[in-house]
Amino acid sequence: MFETEPSKINILLKLQLIDYIMSVESQNETVCPNPECKYYLRVEGKAIIKRGKYKTGHQRYYCKHCGKFFMDTKGTAVYRKHLSADEIRLIYRLFLEKNGIRSIERITGHHRDTISHLIKDTVKNQKTEEYLVNQIGLTPSECKKLWVLLEKKKETSRKVT
Repeated sequence: MFETEPSKINILLKLQLIDYIMSVESQNETVCPNPECKYYLRVEGKAIIKRGKYKTGHQRYYCKHCGKFFMDTKGTAVYRKHLSADEIRLIYRLFLEKNGIRSIERITGHHRDTISHLIKDTVKNQKTEEYLVNQIGLTPSECKKLWVLLEKKKETSRKVT
């Protein structure tokens, strides 16, 4: 009786591991963001391969159908920002601690326009939130705080006339 229970547990653990791996692989579906590609945003029939990394550490992809390169950050606030994940994490965490743009500039050494553009371009959507949690390392509670702070900042920002 005791010998069969551990084997059942091992089988259950293996099945749970397989289910987890399958779910992770299905979540990492990278599709072509090029509107001119015939496989634009289609999962079926895609031919996308990894083609190195940029100097910032972001994954670089290549679509074999249209011949275009793209990044995994397309559609997020960090797209075309020349900042590493550690620098982005530091900027967001300092912003969450209610530091001003100029104090973040002094701490990180990046220009205030770079920091303000990163914060201003941060839009609440599923892809941005997934990227912040999975790639940058923010917690879901930090993301919620970030969205609240961004809403307050947009409400209190000066209106251009």
